[in-house]
Amino acid sequence: MNHPAESAFTSSGGIPAHPHTIGGTTSSMSILPDRRRSMGKGEVIVTGSFSNLEYAGTNDDSGGGGSGSTGSSSIVLESLSIRDIDRLAQALRPLLMDQMIDDTKSDCINDDDHDDDDPREEFVQEIASTSTTDLEEGRTGSRNRNPQWHAPFGESTYSLLYLCSIDSPAFWYAVLVYILQITAILLTMIDVVDWGSSNRLDLPPNVNLSVTIAQGVALFLAVAFQSDLLEVVSKFKDGFHPEVLEKHPGATYSTWLLSCIAQLFAGLLLLLTIYILTVQTGNVLGIMLNFAALNFMADIDDVAFYLAKSGFVGDRLQVAAYRVANFRVRKRYDPGRGFLRAWKTRIFFMIIAVLLTGWVTIVIFRFEGRYVCNTIMVNMGDDFVPSLGPFNGMYDLAFSGRGMERRAEYVERRSMEIDTPGRGILGYCYEIKAWTFRIESNDNNHKGNPCNWIARSSETETYDITETATSQWFVHDDTFREVVVEPFSLFCFDCAKEGESDDCGGKGTCRNAVCDCENGWYGLRCEFVSPCPWITMDARTDKFASTRDWASNYQSIDLGNGSLVEAYHRPVYIHEYSRGGEYDVVMFTGGRWALTSSKFLPHGGRISDHQLPVGQESAGSDIGNFFKHVYHGYRGYSGNYSVAFLSDYMEIGTHLDSSSPVGFHWYHAEEAKANYKNQDIGKSVDTEFLCHSCDDDVNPCLYDGVCNQGKCQCSLDSFGSLCEIPPVGNGHCDPFLNVPEFKLDGGDCCESSCESSSQYICGAEGEGYVSTGYYYCKQPKDEWQRHLLNGDAGSFSGFALDLSRGSMAVSELLQDRVRIYDKVGSSWVLRDTIMGSPNSRFGLRVALSSGPFNVVSNPSFKAPLTVVVADSFRILRVYKCDFDGCTQTQEFPTLLVFDFDLSDDGTVLAASLLVGNQAPNTVRIYDTVNGLFQFRADVSITRNNVTANVLSMSLNGDGSRLAVQSQLTEVDPSTNYPVATDEYVVVMAWNEAFDIYGVEAEFLFESEDNTVDYALSLKLSQDGTILAYGYPKCLGSQLHIQVRNDAGRWGPRWAPAMNSADCTDTERPARNNALAVSADGSRVAFRVGSKVKLMAWDSVTKSWNDVIDPFPLTHYPVAMSSNGKEIAIGAPEDGIGGVTGVFSLPGRKPCGHGMSLLRVSLTLDRLPLDVSGDLANNRTGEILFKQGPYSMEYAYATIVEETCIPADSCYVFTMYNKRRRGLQAPGQFALFVDGENVGKGSFDGLFTKQYFGECPSCPAGTVPFSMIMLACEPIPWALLQMVGTNNATNRWLASTAGNSEVVIPSTCSDHWDGTNCTEWLSYETCLEPSECYAFQFLSHHQAFVEIALGGQIERPTANWFCYGGSSYVGNPDKCQTGGVGKVVHSVGHT
Repeated sequence: MNHPAESAFTSSGGIPAHPHTIGGTTSSMSILPDRRRSMGKGEVIVTGSFSNLEYAGTNDDSGGGGSGSTGSSSIVLESLSIRDIDRLAQALRPLLMDQMIDDTKSDCINDDDHDDDDPREEFVQEIASTSTTDLEEGRTGSRNRNPQWHAPFGESTYSLLYLCSIDSPAFWYAVLVYILQITAILLTMIDVVDWGSSNRLDLPPNVNLSVTIAQGVALFLAVAFQSDLLEVVSKFKDGFHPEVLEKHPGATYSTWLLSCIAQLFAGLLLLLTIYILTVQTGNVLGIMLNFAALNFMADIDDVAFYLAKSGFVGDRLQVAAYRVANFRVRKRYDPGRGFLRAWKTRIFFMIIAVLLTGWVTIVIFRFEGRYVCNTIMVNMGDDFVPSLGPFNGMYDLAFSGRGMERRAEYVERRSMEIDTPGRGILGYCYEIKAWTFRIESNDNNHKGNPCNWIARSSETETYDITETATSQWFVHDDTFREVVVEPFSLFCFDCAKEGESDDCGGKGTCRNAVCDCENGWYGLRCEFVSPCPWITMDARTDKFASTRDWASNYQSIDLGNGSLVEAYHRPVYIHEYSRGGEYDVVMFTGGRWALTSSKFLPHGGRISDHQLPVGQESAGSDIGNFFKHVYHGYRGYSGNYSVAFLSDYMEIGTHLDSSSPVGFHWYHAEEAKANYKNQDIGKSVDTEFLCHSCDDDVNPCLYDGVCNQGKCQCSLDSFGSLCEIPPVGNGHCDPFLNVPEFKLDGGDCCESSCESSSQYICGAEGEGYVSTGYYYCKQPKDEWQRHLLNGDAGSFSGFALDLSRGSMAVSELLQDRVRIYDKVGSSWVLRDTIMGSPNSRFGLRVALSSGPFNVVSNPSFKAPLTVVVADSFRILRVYKCDFDGCTQTQEFPTLLVFDFDLSDDGTVLAASLLVGNQAPNTVRIYDTVNGLFQFRADVSITRNNVTANVLSMSLNGDGSRLAVQSQLTEVDPSTNYPVATDEYVVVMAWNEAFDIYGVEAEFLFESEDNTVDYALSLKLSQDGTILAYGYPKCLGSQLHIQVRNDAGRWGPRWAPAMNSADCTDTERPARNNALAVSADGSRVAFRVGSKVKLMAWDSVTKSWNDVIDPFPLTHYPVAMSSNGKEIAIGAPEDGIGGVTGVFSLPGRKPCGHGMSLLRVSLTLDRLPLDVSGDLANNRTGEILFKQGPYSMEYAYATIVEETCIPADSCYVFTMYNKRRRGLQAPGQFALFVDGENVGKGSFDGLFTKQYFGECPSCPAGTVPFSMIMLACEPIPWALLQMVGTNNATNRWLASTAGNSEVVIPSTCSDHWDGTNCTEWLSYETCLEPSECYAFQFLSHHQAFVEIALGGQIERPTANWFCYGGSSYVGNPDKCQTGGVGKVVHSVGHT
């Protein structure tokens, strides 16, 4: 057939100005002219207009249809480039795709076959190869318009699943889409089904009529909109088409069946999901929204197919989609298959019928109230209405709301179980459109008005009361305002399966909403382990404070059959008294635990069996009967019921739930402000319960206590039923507890806050014989701790005082006595009271010294003190104080003392003497001989041949320096009274050679007035390098500081004015401790009028800084400890009899970067005369300090040394005893580095060594060897490894002559005990313990020698050695007698 050529493809033009339109007006498209050529054989010619494109013909042998000389413009498609093909395909796509897909006998594109082909070129090539016959039969798009042909497959991925071969991308694309579709449907179904509930479909108890109708309509539409389900019905009707194989050889009966089953399963699953969601939705809008939202899942396969057909997922999938979409087969007509023709109709209405039948059944069941929760759990907070708490718990269905649009009611189970005049009821008030709670009389038989509410929900039309749990509930407060109930919870509490264990966690069986738990489990859902059988008050808290005493321990009541006496499904705990059956009881009231007495309960908290109403079963005891059949927490049922204390609120079924009152905070119970019947919580009480019975898993003992058969065995000095009282505040510092949580171990780690107990002494361990110090103190450095000592009434305590190394003397002037105190931790403990003569003003001036050593007290020793006291008769008395008290040792009745001072070590006493009525002009010096003061020298100051008055004085620590105030006077002619002309402060140093004090420095002092006998405040530091002096006046007075440098020269240091406008000048004597200086002079405390100032020297800024005034007292004297961190101030006019305030700063001696604090505690035994020790750097040999020997007055003393050492070195601490008796108990030493104990113990024999720090160890196979020798002079010695029996074969390891033999002297003295010798020799090395060694000292002098190998000490049996002494150590099998000298002892032999 011939068709006119209507602008098909021109050979001479370019691209026309107007693009073509398909099916519209004629338009043209030009192809490059050089593309035209004559038709070859079998080539297809396309002619015609774009609006009516038709086949022109082919050039082959058979002829037909046209020729190469056709008049229409034509192009040979084979010759087109890929770019031209693309432009052609865009123009011809609607018609070419029909031709290409319909007439191509090939399967969906396979990646393996077409990896390098362009699908668009393939379109055209397939058209070119189409036969003329097929075209003439109308197969070029004609099937789309022919009613005898139809598309048996919809445009969905299920068609790809059927038609495409299993190894094609299209097939697996369809599989992926199916997985996504099924996953989305399953996730939705899982979410809408409550698998753990008896009402698994979560069907509402009731709905209104409009919702019911909407559900029916939605279910009908759901079937109509189920395209997948309807399509698969058509597939099953049409069956498998064999002619499909002509064009899609990959399509098989198996793939057809697979696609049908997959599509059927997806359709049914989605329809079921829509059905469930529809019947469980309670409002019309929700039904329609859910219906619309879920229907998109039915279109997932269609959308995926569209994406493929549109080319969004690749060209190959696009081709496959077009082939499937345009594939046609002839319709089947079978007059004998009438049933099949009506099959689709029947299936469609059958599905609708099934859905509607299920829906009608649900409607009927809903009408009967079958979907109503039978038991609900309610928790209502009682903050505003205390009466709500007792009505918490389980509520049972009383009226199911049977009928259309009716709602259920619930009654409190507890009210139904006991004989009460009322009931707690939950119902719906239609007037306010809210669920409500009310208390109703039994006479109403649940017919009361739900609108008479006590609590109500937010406005709602829901038929399910549990849905109100997510909204707010309200009550009226005492002002009748509506306020929110908090906390509030409400949920269904039904058993999922009656008589099974699912709801009980597999630990019991559920019956009537309550689990019958297996042994060891407890609770409504067996959620707890068995409750604590015995509770007790936490010893860390206070007892219940009330007008009566309450018991501390309470026990649950076991009825003997495995059950407990309960109230609101919680144990009842009682403490039963022997009197009259009375008991204290801790019980649960529904919202809170309560403590009360049986006297405050109805019937005295007891109901006997014969008092029970007929039909009620005995609980097994009178108390059990009461709580099972009578008790209800609502006071409206029992007017005489009251409690004393209420706990925190406990919400059942939440994380706050508990099976016992353990851990709850408590409050006083008081009457509520409004008429709410029940009591409200009042003032808080610091009381808690804990479980007395321990369990390693759920109730372990605290602080390393050990649980043994339910009882705690406490350690670490903790105590309490669970060892809950930590060992704090007991005088022992525990670094673990030294944190804010435990109040810094109760202050145990700081001297200024520690208080000793019966078990511990502050700052000590080892029964008090080891001084640990306070390294772990964490109190702020500038936080002063105050300790006040109050004098007796009228005693004028604190008029004079002195402070020395942990001891203090305080005078009580008007009582003629001086009290001696020792510091133990932060406390000052009275040691003794020294009494003077009556009315002598004994204690007018006191001085105190604790000796040359830093001694701390222990149970057997108190520091020896020297106390010097002056009275108004200016007579000095000297007292010695030891462990047993103070005893007067000296008195100077012939001396009239104006002023005096005592050196810090107690060895020197200086006193300025009065001669008649003249001013003092002589200072008499005493030093100690055999413990008594003996005259040493008189010192006077002469200027211009005139002897000056000496008014005040000060000695340094050891009395080697003396500072005095000298004053020259002359008579004023106008008054005939003496006046001061020149005043000096003179520093003198003791000259040992001339046995006299010599002047070292003089400082002119300009006084504001010329008053004679007006003494300065004057103080030398302990080391004698700092001198402070000045007048203690409020205004116009200056503090002077003089400093002695290393060259021995004195010079001034700037000091601030002592002015203070906020004080009043007094006539208190200046010499009475008005100035105090620390040992190193870095802190100065001085009195200005009635105030005390404290200043600290800043070595960086070279200035004095004021320290915050911690002294709120009216001050007289002031004294300071050597470290400047403790200040004692007397205030005799304060209080009823005077006050002495001791102010302490915490802290320890600071060490710099890379340094550690070493503390050495040495407790001596009963014979300290021969005990000494030293600390050396084991790398350098430098001796850091030495100790001892000590006099007998220090027997059992604990002596402490502290120093800073480099942290990265090795140290050795050595203890010696000349008499080889070691250090015996309770004597011991202990070493602490930064608070950590690095060595302690005692020893026998001559010596012991303790190494610590970063010390190297001996090489493998060797052990340490050490030697100690005590001699009167250096003597030769040698160390040999024994090989034979003579020196020729033995190996010399070390000697005083090096590694060679030494000459042995030939003389020896007769007798020697070594006690007066002081030459200690030592040697250390590493040796092999498998060998034998001999140590020889080779001298005509004697020596004590001890050697040790591997820690085993070898002590010779003789008291002295003489010519050729030897001692053997090592392997006893190799040690032989003979050789040089005498064999004294060998390890392993006697």
